[in-house]
Order: sequence, then C-alpha cells, then structure tokens
Amino acid sequence: MILIVDDEPSALVLLDMILKRDNYAVRKATTGKEALRLLDREDEQDCELIVTDIRMPEMDGRELVAKLRASPRTASIPVIMCTSLSDRGTVVALVGQGVRDYIVKPVTATTLLQKVHAVLDREEPIMEPRSRTISRLEITAGEYMPMAQAAIETFDVLDSELTAALLGRNGRVVRSAAEKIREPASWFGGRRVISAARAVLNTTTDRDAVECGEALSSALADLRNALRISSAPLR
Repeated sequence: MILIVDDEPSALVLLDMILKRDNYAVRKATTGKEALRLLDREDEQDCELIVTDIRMPEMDGRELVAKLRASPRTASIPVIMCTSLSDRGTVVALVGQGVRDYIVKPVTATTLLQKVHAVLDREEPIMEPRSRTISRLEITAGEYMPMAQAAIETFDVLDSELTAALLGRNGRVVRSAAEKIREPASWFGGRRVISAARAVLNTTTDRDAVECGEALSSALADLRNALRISSAPLR
C-alpha cells in the first residue's frame, strides 16, 4: 500500500489516479496528523511507501518525516516528497535523512511512476516493519525486543571485525564477517545487508572482497541504527 499525503484535493486526486492506474493500492490523508493516525491502525501496518507534500497545515512534510523516523512502527517506511521549486533546496537537504527521493511540482505520471518504481522495485529495504517480523517469526512483541538487542550486540562485534579488516585490507576476514552477518540480518528482513554480504561472498579476490565490504559496512551501520529505533518500547 502507498500512502499519499497532500492538503490540496486536486493533488490527491491526481496522485491517486496515477498510482491506481499502475495497480497500486492507495490510501489518502490531507494532513501529516491524519497520515500518522492511519499508520497507527493495525490494518495499515503494510504501508510500503509514503508520498507527501512538504507544505501542509498543522504538520508539514518535514515534521511528518521526523515523526515517522521516531517511531518503531514507521521508521523503515521510505518517503518521496513533493515540492515546489522554491522549497527544492529544503527537500534536497532531507534526502538521506528520512526522504528517499523528491518530485518537483507539477507532478507528471511519468516522473511519479519512475520514482515509485525505483524505490519499491529496486531499493532493498534496511529492515522490514517490526509488526511484520513478529508475525513472520511467530513471536510476541515482548520476545522481539531482547532478540533485537542481542542482534545489535552481535552487529557491534561484527562491525568492529569488519572495520579492522577493511583498514587492514584483509579480504579473508571481510568474507568471514559477511558470512556471520547474514543470519541475524535475515531475522529482521535486512535485505540490503544480506545483498551486500552476498556480494562479498561472491568475490574471488581479497581486493574485491574489501571493495564490496565497504558497502556492507555502510548497510550494517544503517541496520544497527534502524534496530535501535525498532527495539525501543512502543509509545
């Protein structure tokens, strides 16, 4: 499901029409606060992407992104922000800080679908939503927290090994760390880390392993940070 957020009715109608024409399930909100209320419902936990305007009453796009990233339920949902030319600089600064990409208004079908496809079809997520992990592993919320904390501790150790191996250009140790990282990453749907680890393990030389290991190190840092947010108590 894609959640679209805009206080202009005509903009909502346009986004809804384009996305549904490409067979996406869509939900709509007219404010950031309404978007958060929708996402807080149990039946809305499978939101895969949020497309939001930046200028809105009550809670603008920047505040909405900050709220999303502060909650374990929504921290991993990617965001595409719609912006005017005058706000473009503000949005560009948010890319990488909760915003995956942006679109300058007026929105066209071609541009919107290209951006959406890039996020949903090609981008490997850091981790799946907490509720999905609990359901998939058939565990309770109480069991999730210690499991996440144990994974963080494991990743801390592996990160130290990986960092030292990269500094020492030691491809053998990089491959060893990649092998150890895959299982705990899989517990939380950490596909980006798993893909990066697989790339390391598919190398045939130490030099290539070290080069691929740099991407693995970056993905591992993102997963650890996401897990720290996800393992915080729900408010």
